[in-house]
Amino acid sequence: QELLAPPLVVYGCDYNHAKSGNLRRGHAFGYALCTWHHRRHPLGGNSFATMRETYGPSLMDGSRTFHEAYGTDDELIAQQTFVNEQRQAA
Repeated sequence: QELLAPPLVVYGCDYNHAKSGNLRRGHAFGYALCTWHHRRHPLGGNSFATMRETYGPSLMDGSRTFHEAYGTDDELIAQQTFVNEQRQAA
């Protein structure tokens, strides 16, 4: 996998704690999301429709919709771990 080019990386992300049932799995089980994907907060003055069309669904659109688009919590944690390891090696 290739990493995003630095200008495309969003900084200042929220941390989403993964859950099992309706309980947090612990702080080590989570991943970063931009404010759109975590809290459905539009970026750059865009409308909700433009954000959804351009960037896909937010977690606030429902966890099933979000996970169908981006993968399970465990898959997202694994992707983030991979990216962190690649950035540390660079």
